[in-house]
Amino acid sequence: MLMKSTMLQYEGNVEKAVERLLQLGVFKSKADIFRVGAMELAAKYGVIKSKEEVIEEMMYKDAEPALHKLKTRKTRLHRIEDI
Repeated sequence: MLMKSTMLQYEGNVEKAVERLLQLGVFKSKADIFRVGAMELAAKYGVIKSKEEVIEEMMYKDAEPALHKLKTRKTRLHRIEDI
């Protein structure tokens, strides 16, 4: 994938926030700060899936075969006390 480039101008509170995040070591670069910000906004406004949605889909995908076996009675659950 080809990475795109954009030049940004910012000042005031945005500049202070960016500098503080860099000083604290939260991010390694200004580009990382703006990348993460863009992804957070995209998730907030439903442009992309949130981290929670992706995790939920992955968990369901992993559990789907087991759920199918339960529904078709090819396997059954055991009570923890019985094990």
